Amino acid sequence: MPTRKNSAFDRYVDEQKKSPTFAAEFARVGAEIRAVDDLIRAVDAARLGVGMSKAALARKVSTTPAAMRRLLTSGDANPTFTTVLAVLEAVGLRFTILPAAASK
Repeated sequence: MPTRKNSAFDRYVDEQKKSPTFAAEFARVGAEIRAVDDLIRAVDAARLGVGMSKAALARKVSTTPAAMRRLLTSGDANPTFTTVLAVLEAVGLRFTILPAAASK
């Protein structure tokens, strides 16, 4: 994959990140996006692992196949927590809360 050139937007963000407030918020939002992406990837891997189609998963959690496709492929899906729990259960996963890693 070719390396992306440093665009005007990239330079703008780099300049803004000199502000501690902006940098902290940028890091927080990035961590949130990575966490959601990790969750969706885990759900999709579990779905594939049990040999379930997206349509079958949708039926199991009482939603439409289109909604399930959006959840598993769209970058802007924003499901309710109840939906997340239902999808996890449907693919054989469960939600667990763990303490955050200690800060250094």
